Amino acid sequence: MGLTLAQKILAKKSGRAAVTPGEVIYAEPDLVLLYDWPGLDFLMSDIRIDPNKIVLNIDHFFVANSEESARVHDNFRKIAKKYGIKNFYDVGRSGIGFQLVAEKGHVRPGTLIMHADAHVSTFGALGAYAVGVGGDMMSVFLLGKAWLKVPGTIKVNVTGKFQKGVTSRDLFEKIEGDLGPDGGTGNVFEFSGPAVAAMSVESRMVLCNSVQYLAADTAIINPDKKTVAYVKAVTNEPFDALRSDADATYTNTLNYDVSSLEPQIVCPPDVYYIKSIKETEGTEINQAFIGTCASGRMEDLRLAARVLKGKKVHPNVRLLITPITPLIAEQAAREGLIETFLQAGAVIGPPTCGPCFGGFGYLLPGEVAITTGTLNVPGRMGSLDSKIYMGNPATVAASAVEGKISDPRRILNKR
Repeated sequence: MGLTLAQKILAKKSGRAAVTPGEVIYAEPDLVLLYDWPGLDFLMSDIRIDPNKIVLNIDHFFVANSEESARVHDNFRKIAKKYGIKNFYDVGRSGIGFQLVAEKGHVRPGTLIMHADAHVSTFGALGAYAVGVGGDMMSVFLLGKAWLKVPGTIKVNVTGKFQKGVTSRDLFEKIEGDLGPDGGTGNVFEFSGPAVAAMSVESRMVLCNSVQYLAADTAIINPDKKTVAYVKAVTNEPFDALRSDADATYTNTLNYDVSSLEPQIVCPPDVYYIKSIKETEGTEINQAFIGTCASGRMEDLRLAARVLKGKKVHPNVRLLITPITPLIAEQAAREGLIETFLQAGAVIGPPTCGPCFGGFGYLLPGEVAITTGTLNVPGRMGSLDSKIYMGNPATVAASAVEGKISDPRRILNKR
C-alpha cells in the first residue's frame, strides 16, 4: 500500500520505513523557526540542537515600539550570539518569516519544519511538512525532536480556471466555509489537480496558509517543476522532492471547480462567517489593508495595482499596504507598483505583520476594515467594537476605491 507525501516525510524523519494515521512518532525536524512574539524567547532558554537548523526573524515588531518588544528583540540578539545562530534576521534585514524563510533558501521539499505558529503550513506549498507545535518548541530546542501524531490526508482536487479578480485565497475561504471549524481534524490537506498545477508558487503559499482554522495539522502540495525551479533559484542545498504514491490511501477526496467561484468575504465576528461578494457588497469601510503572511507577495501587489491604477482611494478610507519582505518591496518599486499605490493615496508600510495583529492601523469603536489578514476576531486590529472583513487583494483594493466592499471584477474586466 502506498504512502501520501505527508506520511513519507514523517516516516523518513522518524527513522521508519512507513507510518500510518493515528500513530505517535518521535520526529527530528530539519528546520526550526521562531519569530519575535513576547514569551516565545522563553522557549529558547536552553538550546541543544544544531544552531544551523534554527532560523529566527523579527517580523511582528519591525522596530521596537515598547520596552516589552525591545527586550524581546534584545533577547533574540543575545540568544543568537550565545548559541551561534547564524540565520538570524534582525530589524532591517527581515520581513514576514512565512515568506522570508523561503526566499532565503531555508525551505526545501521533503523536509520537516517546526514553528510555534501554525501559519508555518504556508511552506507546504514547497512540498515540505511544516507544522505548528506551539509550546512543544521548547522540547525541540532541548532535545532536537518532538512527538507528532501521524495525520490522515484529505485530498483536495481542484479543476477549472479562476476568473479575473478571484484567487487561491477565495478557494481556501470557500473550502473553509464548506467544511467548518473541525473539517480537517486529524488530517493534513493535500491540494492537487490541474488548477493547483497552474498556480504560481505564491498562490500555493496563500492556499496553504491558514488550514489550522479547519483544525488540520497542516497543508501540503506535491512538488513539481515550478517547485523545483523556485527552490533551486534560492539554494544549492540538496533536497528530495518526494511525492505521494499513486496508490496512497486518503481519508477523503474533495473536488472543487473554480471556474464559477466568486470573491469570498470573511465576515465578523470570526473566520467561519464566510459569504460571497454579492452578499456583502455595499458595506461601508473606514480602512483597507493589503499585506500579512497571507498576502503582500508580488502576485498580490500586481493584482492590487491593476485595480488601483489611475484611481484614488475613497476620501473616507485609509489604505495601508505592506510588502511581505524587503525583496518584494524592492521588486514592487522597480515595477512601478509602489508609485501606483502612492498616487492612489495609499500608505506604504515596512515588511511586517504589524496591522494584522493591531501593531499599527488601530481601529476605533464602530470602525470597519477590510483586509487580506489572517484573523478577524473582535479586537484583533484595535477596538473590540470595530469590525473586520477579509478578502483577496483585488477585493480590498476595489473596496478602498469605492469606500465600501466592492466586487473587483467590475474594474478588472474593463482593464
